[in-house]
Amino acid sequence: MQTSRVAAAEPTLDAFIDWSQRLRWDTLPGTARAMLKRELLDYLGAAIAGRAVAGMPPWLKVLIDMGGRPDAAVIGGPRVPAPIAALCNGYFGHVLEFDDTHDEAVLHAGSAAIPAALAAAGLRANLGKPPSGREFCEAVLLGIEMTCRLGVATRLNLVEGGWIYTALLGHFGATLASARILGATPEATRHALGIVYCLASGNHQSTREGASTKHVQPGFAASNALLATLMAGGGLDGVKQPLTGEDGLSRVYLHDSFDARRATADLGTRFEIDRLSFKPYPTCRLTHPAISAALRLHAELGDAVHQAERIELLIGPQAHDVVGRAVAERLAPATRVAAQFSVYWCVAATLVHGELTPRQLAEEIPPSARMQACIARIECRADTAAAQRDVGGCTLRAHGPFGTREVHETNAKGHPDNPLSDDELLAKFAANVGLAGVTGDAAATLAQQILAIEQAPDVSPLLAQLHAISASTAAVDRHP
Repeated sequence: MQTSRVAAAEPTLDAFIDWSQRLRWDTLPGTARAMLKRELLDYLGAAIAGRAVAGMPPWLKVLIDMGGRPDAAVIGGPRVPAPIAALCNGYFGHVLEFDDTHDEAVLHAGSAAIPAALAAAGLRANLGKPPSGREFCEAVLLGIEMTCRLGVATRLNLVEGGWIYTALLGHFGATLASARILGATPEATRHALGIVYCLASGNHQSTREGASTKHVQPGFAASNALLATLMAGGGLDGVKQPLTGEDGLSRVYLHDSFDARRATADLGTRFEIDRLSFKPYPTCRLTHPAISAALRLHAELGDAVHQAERIELLIGPQAHDVVGRAVAERLAPATRVAAQFSVYWCVAATLVHGELTPRQLAEEIPPSARMQACIARIECRADTAAAQRDVGGCTLRAHGPFGTREVHETNAKGHPDNPLSDDELLAKFAANVGLAGVTGDAAATLAQQILAIEQAPDVSPLLAQLHAISASTAAVDRHP
């Protein structure tokens, strides 16, 4: 007679669960609390802009049209079941590629955790028990920390694994966040994390092909997190060792290139949220060193930059594989996703226009003749001596009547060692919400409401604000 083995508890998972039960806002370092509020401001601004620019695509509306219990709100849309709200808002927050990154972990830290927390908060409020601002912040921070820590503990880069870590690892962080808001017990939280492992996914193929599924993957993670948490609360049991079990994430997904001890090292005393990068440009983070270098080159040369006869770009191997290969989708992008993941398009847009904003995403897809001519002059190569992970830097050289000009970029703007200032972050937020018609005093008031969220006894007013934002007054044309 064959007997089944009962898996023991998993120390890595137990450490996160135990910390999730003990964490309190007032005990967090001031730097972590400040970064969490900056993160919420940045993400919500990007989500409002994404809703305005992308609208409500028919493929997303089919989920809304299914109906169901109106537990949580879609930004600028109806109230729907919490998992659907999480999916929709996860898409809106990521569609412009304007949300945060953790450069070392190579992922967007809050892109699954925040929409999952918003949906869980809406569900709790609908049950008459809305979370306070502090409770909401605690949950989001937990989700971000778990996502980022799994990322920095992973030694496999995007090219080697083919995974999008934002979604794959975001499943776990989003589940920890939603479990905390919904008041799950330690045992129910463990089951939820074990259940979500059965749902965890997110691949790089959509990026290679420029498919819209790239931008909805964090929404899938957020939605699956809600499903896992709710089903665990209803009694479904999950695996006990989703991370390091015999067939856990480490072996099955990460080829055993996962350092479990690093995932929980100094947990609760050192915070990965302190290392978030806030994006100044609405494109893949791996293009940002080149964009920053192109901006410097444009500033140095002025109009003479348009006389460049040849442009050389040297970037790291991971960046080259993801955004720098000279394939049709990168050289003549026909969709927003393809442009956002083309270092050729990004550098050309920066040199031609002297900026890279959502407006270029609307007006230069497909690229204009002027843009296409600039792209044709760009030669991009991989720097084999560069680091295999992290975003890295670049070298940009322009050759022309002005001679040769060379620019080096180490930490692109937005990196924690080269951060956006508070004023720059507020300006980015104002520009983003302005795309949805929220301007002037209304934009400033909304920003202050988000930045003071920990003082709110109830997050429902903020949720109502997001629900009420109209997407019909977008200031730029929509483009797939």
